Amino acid sequence: MKKRFLLFLVLLPMLIQAHGLRPLVWVLDAGHGGRDNGCEGIKSLEKDINLEITKELAKLLKSSKPGIRLILTREKDEFLSLEQRCNIANQANADLFVSIHVNYAIGKPLLKGTETYYASLHGMTDAVLLSSHTKNADKSELLAWLMQKSYKDAGRETSRGVKPERLYVLTHTMMPAVLTEIGFMSNLEEEVYMNTKKGRKEIAQCICNALIDYYTTTQAKTHKKTLKNLRNTNGTFSGLKTEKKKNEPKQAEKQEEKPVEEPVKENLQDAPPVESVEPTPAQEQPAVEDQVNPDMAVQSPPAEPQTAPAEEKVESIDEEPPTPSIPVFSIQLFATSKELKATDAQLQGLGPVTYVKADNMFKCLYGGTTDYQQARKTLTEVREKFPDAFIVAYLGDKSITTAEALEMQR
Repeated sequence: MKKRFLLFLVLLPMLIQAHGLRPLVWVLDAGHGGRDNGCEGIKSLEKDINLEITKELAKLLKSSKPGIRLILTREKDEFLSLEQRCNIANQANADLFVSIHVNYAIGKPLLKGTETYYASLHGMTDAVLLSSHTKNADKSELLAWLMQKSYKDAGRETSRGVKPERLYVLTHTMMPAVLTEIGFMSNLEEEVYMNTKKGRKEIAQCICNALIDYYTTTQAKTHKKTLKNLRNTNGTFSGLKTEKKKNEPKQAEKQEEKPVEEPVKENLQDAPPVESVEPTPAQEQPAVEDQVNPDMAVQSPPAEPQTAPAEEKVESIDEEPPTPSIPVFSIQLFATSKELKATDAQLQGLGPVTYVKADNMFKCLYGGTTDYQQARKTLTEVREKFPDAFIVAYLGDKSITTAEALEMQR
């Protein structure tokens, strides 16, 4: 009797799955973490934004779809390699994988918007991976479209579309998978939005709405028809058909996951970034997957990803007049919606100051020196009045990171 009971326990999971009683398993992946910051903004790190939004998304899904089992690849600030993230999903035999990231575009502070990626089959030679992704291609692309539609329906006007890419976490997971970029940290307006409680809740709600639509569509087995309608309405994978505003900056291509060693995006910290060539914005970014051995189904990638974004490729820019070769360090006191008078109480008697416009805001800067150590000394003094002040660097009128400035000086 005891042997029969043990045999029943062994066979039970197989019987449940065979009869469709197994609960759906969705894996939510907060990009970056631990020593991999992802891209870095004025005062925030991508890894933190990714994690907060992923946790908020999990709460929404548990409330709206309690029957679905949710797995978070990380629930705290810890480092996970790309291979580890894929293994978590594959070993759980997950039905869906969603990776959340923030975008970054070096030298393009006005670029903004959302975009979502699904796996590209181009160049994939591993038979197991190719078979899995061929089977899941429609569902992955469908979810990518639903993500972009949800952002747009919620008022995020700028959509950079849906795109197939060879990103490691997309090509090495064995289920429908997408990687979504929720905005640009290099854009001050979007960084501020992503760092507000309201903004994070809205973004998480957008992703949740897309997942619920995906669930409804796939359960009704109308996903192929829905995908066809979305393509006809919005265009092909090259992007949504949105009206381009005059003088709108070109889209900076996204750099993605590099399965190399330590992932890191651009550092705005004192020391220069220790990463590869991606614009510090993200460990997971497109077109770096070419370095991955296509015959490694779920085996370790060439190493842990080195990044330079965000969870990015950068387009060539039209030639500009030569800029000064010596970077200047200043102290940013705060950002304001308008330039202040020299006598304004907000300046606390500090001056003179200069203002640099960034989108709809003005950065209030104090001082200017080519000596970084002097800038640090000034910062210490300034923080007595402005505790949140920090060092910024400029090359002519172009904003650069302190890490880039220090590297140029070297």
